[in-house]
Amino acid sequence: MLNKDLHRQKMYEILQDIFSWELWKYLAFKWWTACYFFHWLDRFSTDLDFDLIKSDEIIDDKLDKILGNYWKVKKWKFNIVLSYWVTDMNIKIDINRKIWKNNWYETLNFYGTNILVQDKSTIFANKLVALTERNTNRDIYDVYFFFKNNFDINDDIIIERTWKTKNELFEQIILKLKWLSTNYKILDWLWEVLKDEKHKSFVKTKLIKELISLLEFKINFEN
Repeated sequence: MLNKDLHRQKMYEILQDIFSWELWKYLAFKWWTACYFFHWLDRFSTDLDFDLIKSDEIIDDKLDKILGNYWKVKKWKFNIVLSYWVTDMNIKIDINRKIWKNNWYETLNFYGTNILVQDKSTIFANKLVALTERNTNRDIYDVYFFFKNNFDINDDIIIERTWKTKNELFEQIILKLKWLSTNYKILDWLWEVLKDEKHKSFVKTKLIKELISLLEFKINFEN
């Protein structure tokens, strides 16, 4: 069972450790948990995602030393799973090692520590792309959240990653959402991170329909 208070505390500690060491030169924080901590994403987030912004052969050794203080570390490919207690959920740590020239970053203060973070428009754009590449209910929810909170979209990274315009990407997402069955289990992987029953009811009954409508509106009335 997810202990949100403990999980949040451990993510805070890891971020403080990473960006207080030399690793701040090489990594930028991004995606779900970045939005949860900095931009008031209204669902809980459980993972830590980073971009590699500068290559260094010893970055993995430095990261291992930091994470080794938290209990047990498992690794496969470029993913790290950190177990911080026997009975609690793991923290998955992912480092994207492909450097995209149109990812934009900003430095934000995180309780006394400066952290390089993907800016909101870049997070949104990469989330839109991710929604076409994989099946993750949390992506669907987050994209809707970004629209409703008027995040800008970094068009340049969409073109760099997909060779599509923003509207072409919107059309692809609409087709994908419309292909989902009427009994699609939208609450899978979302149930435990939503904050209350009202949010869960909205996600179950209205989220996909409202996101499709938003995307169609954007295509018709915005450049």
